[in-house]
Amino acid sequence: MQTTNPFQTILDELGEVKQILYSIQKEPELELKKKFYSFKEAAEILRLDYQTVRSHVLKGNIKAEKIGRFYRINHLDLMDALNGVKSLKYKR
Repeated sequence: MQTTNPFQTILDELGEVKQILYSIQKEPELELKKKFYSFKEAAEILRLDYQTVRSHVLKGNIKAEKIGRFYRINHLDLMDALNGVKSLKYKR
């Protein structure tokens, strides 16, 4: 006579729910990697003037990609700049 755990089906379903929640949690992170900002949007996030953001991108302090005629700043690069925003405000 085999004894089976009466809660095994519940444990299996909880494992599936855990995997689904983990994938949902990681989804926004993957989506943000693809997000790009214009100078104006980046300036609002960094709480700097548009011209200051533009200047730092042209100097190379903030990484940006030129797409057509416009520069776009990747979300991860902007967050790196946000961590050093105090130095960006006063860096010359």
